[in-house]
Amino acid sequence: MSTKSKFWNDVIQYIESDFGTESPGQWRKPQIDSFLIHFRKQLQHRCTEDKTLIQVLGWGQPKNGQQPDGATISYDSFRRIFISKESKGNRTTRNMFAIYMGYLSYEDYYTKKSIEGISHIKNKDKSENNKKPLIKEQESLSLNNSPSDVKSKTGSRILYILPLAALFTALLLYFATTFSRPDNAASPILTNQSNPKLIFRNDNGIAIIPVSGGEPIQVISNRRYLTGIDYDPKNRYLFWSNTNSSTSYLGISRGQLDTTLSKLVPGSFRRQIISDVKYPSGIALDPNHNLLYCADYGDSTIKVFNYEGKLLEPNLIEGMNGAPSSVEIDLLNNTLYWTDVSNDRIGKFDLQTFEANPYFITNAGVYPDGLSIDTLNNRLFWASAKSMEIGMADLSTGNSKLIKVDISPAAVEISSKDQMLYFSALKSDAIRKGKVTTDSIFFFPNDQLIYTYGSLPSVLKLTH
Repeated sequence: MSTKSKFWNDVIQYIESDFGTESPGQWRKPQIDSFLIHFRKQLQHRCTEDKTLIQVLGWGQPKNGQQPDGATISYDSFRRIFISKESKGNRTTRNMFAIYMGYLSYEDYYTKKSIEGISHIKNKDKSENNKKPLIKEQESLSLNNSPSDVKSKTGSRILYILPLAALFTALLLYFATTFSRPDNAASPILTNQSNPKLIFRNDNGIAIIPVSGGEPIQVISNRRYLTGIDYDPKNRYLFWSNTNSSTSYLGISRGQLDTTLSKLVPGSFRRQIISDVKYPSGIALDPNHNLLYCADYGDSTIKVFNYEGKLLEPNLIEGMNGAPSSVEIDLLNNTLYWTDVSNDRIGKFDLQTFEANPYFITNAGVYPDGLSIDTLNNRLFWASAKSMEIGMADLSTGNSKLIKVDISPAAVEISSKDQMLYFSALKSDAIRKGKVTTDSIFFFPNDQLIYTYGSLPSVLKLTH
């Protein structure tokens, strides 16, 4: 069930309890007309109590003490939403019904309801804190360092405090380094932070190579049909999508890298943890909520799963036309971007307001793919293989620019910290790099390429 369908189901239940009749899907014209009068009065009452709602509804400000008033839903719109199910309403209509139910807006409804897997807005209502979370997060360990049975004695209290403080500190360090990661793996703080690495898909599976160069380490082998990869540094989880037509391989798999980022933790590999896909292309992870977004090229949808493979949303962006390929998430701004390779454009989806703009970037070159986000500078980069261009765009405006390269790029990856851009090329065993400037990219000469010794790199992910 889509997020908007959940909203309208709640609206139906509220109408049934508030208006005291059967489901609105069974109503005839007299009942609809009667409800619409009641509906307007309820909105007017809400706006009288809270005048900020007038702007949310799009009504004009009342003059000379008049009652707030403005346009509401029509009879035909009501039928299309509740009876024929042809529409899920525009944003203004959804705001109206959210306010009717007592919320401040449609967005406020989702914030407080915390719809599973989609609403990433933290609930600020303290009364909600004791509710069981819809997306289960890892439980944290706590230590009680206040023994209740110790009897204090004059002059000896300090003798208890110092040993207990030392013991508490030792235990805290022990638990933090031993149990804070999944599968009792050691904390990733032990990894080498000074030597960033590139995880990349190649013609044999997935390999890892330092950006300083060297021989790559193959961590996933004998997987020729991999399309998308993403890495969660918080849990050291590596996910990859496989488009092999065999039902034994088609889907998304998961493994956990060890602290050296050179091999999988024994026993962590789970093949086809996700199989409810037709042609899984790009994938993107949200480590803050343990969510995986998949661009399913096979049925023109973006699906949402949790890390255990449960399908949370089969069609995140309704009415999507085209072929989604690459997908990336801006975690700082709760925004998802996707490439549409059939229409040569890049779309944008707000994960808070659920508003989609499939035409966010139309100057995207031919066959845009391989997205990468620079969160520090609010910029987006991508590869357009068929037009031999690398694209860059300002995410605050959507203004984009295409930069010609001398080889067909397959994917790009940006390092926000030092503004270094890495890109792989079709039918090449080298990863190229360049320095991003304000409005262009300065590419390094061929003697500074990162060679992969015969493998053909494609999708790139930077990690430490």
